[in-house]
Amino acid sequence: MLNKLVLLACLFLFTASAHAKTYGAAMPKGKAVDIAVAVQNLNAYVGKPAKFKGRITQVCQMQGCWLMIESNGAAARVKTNDLFFVPKDSKGEVTVFGEIKKVEIKPEMAKHLAEDAGKPVVVASSEIQITAASVMIK
Repeated sequence: MLNKLVLLACLFLFTASAHAKTYGAAMPKGKAVDIAVAVQNLNAYVGKPAKFKGRITQVCQMQGCWLMIESNGAAARVKTNDLFFVPKDSKGEVTVFGEIKKVEIKPEMAKHLAEDAGKPVVVASSEIQITAASVMIK
């Protein structure tokens, strides 16, 4: 009987962890804003920590220090600032907590980001970025 309880407990923990994994700080409670909504209303979110959600489209292949999220054609680069890293093979739905802003990308940084992507990509001269304190991948 005890073996069955241990097995069930392990199965529950594995199933729960398979649904979502958080990197960085604990994810605050509250509803996440779709990244498409945030991008369309950027000024309402700049300078205010918030939760954003989208779908992972790309991850830094050097160390997992950034990921691209997308929803309905709007995208943002989520940067961890080397405080934590996400797995290079991350995919699926994601919720991030951090501050969003629009930044200019210098040519040297564009080249660096393209190299980090691990495949040929075009990096725009400006983009929406989120400096994340927490990333939860579902």
